[in-house]
Amino acid sequence: MSIATSALARPRRGRLYIVVGAVLAVLAFALAAGIASLPLIQGTTTGTRVVVASHDIKARTVITASDLTIANFNPAPPEAFIAVKDVAGKGARVDLPAGQPITANLVAPSGDLLSSSDVAYLPIPKGWIAVTVPTGEQVGVGGYVQIGDRITMLATINTAAFGQNPGRNVVLTVFRDIDVLRVGPANGATSTGSVTSSLTVLMTGCDSEFLFWLLNNASMKYELESYTDYQGLPTQPDTKCPSVSSATGVGPKDVDGRWHFTTH
Repeated sequence: MSIATSALARPRRGRLYIVVGAVLAVLAFALAAGIASLPLIQGTTTGTRVVVASHDIKARTVITASDLTIANFNPAPPEAFIAVKDVAGKGARVDLPAGQPITANLVAPSGDLLSSSDVAYLPIPKGWIAVTVPTGEQVGVGGYVQIGDRITMLATINTAAFGQNPGRNVVLTVFRDIDVLRVGPANGATSTGSVTSSLTVLMTGCDSEFLFWLLNNASMKYELESYTDYQGLPTQPDTKCPSVSSATGVGPKDVDGRWHFTTH
């Protein structure tokens, strides 16, 4: 090889080394960036294994097992789930980004999270009915009642309504674990934490007669229950009131006979 040829080869090899070095640098940077992003998606390598969204999940959609995965978080978020089966089948209250730990306040029974185009449909089991009751800031826990929540109803009434003389005011819990199907009117905004004028709840036709009597004759207020106290939603008719035609009417004697206002 001539001296001139050798001189030309050296610059070419130098440029090749530069190109290879640049490619390796880019690959190293991409690898480092990928490793750095892993904690954001998968949590930490130590801590508690909790259920997270495996990809972005839109609000008001039913969550399936394929939407979920398990990741380690330290510390674990409050009210987090540890098993995929405990979340699958529920509905997302809000948008859940990939890697978001799924906690109890972010999900609800899927039947409670219908899209706005489905407002004509309510998840009412056979033999049950939907009833709309008035509410407000002081009556309805400051507007914190949301779709899928359970409420307890209290009635304040003067026993003169039952013929007692002299009458006296009595406060009693009359209904527990009442499922809230909707908050506000169908065409109204129902944003989280907003004060509305009505709640649509699930109950039997027999209970609804007692409820309407109390609404007409007593002062009603509601309590918001902890989700840990929720009972299962009904799927079959109530044996005590198996159909909507089971309701036969109530009066003061029936109401006092059920809750015994006059003996408290």
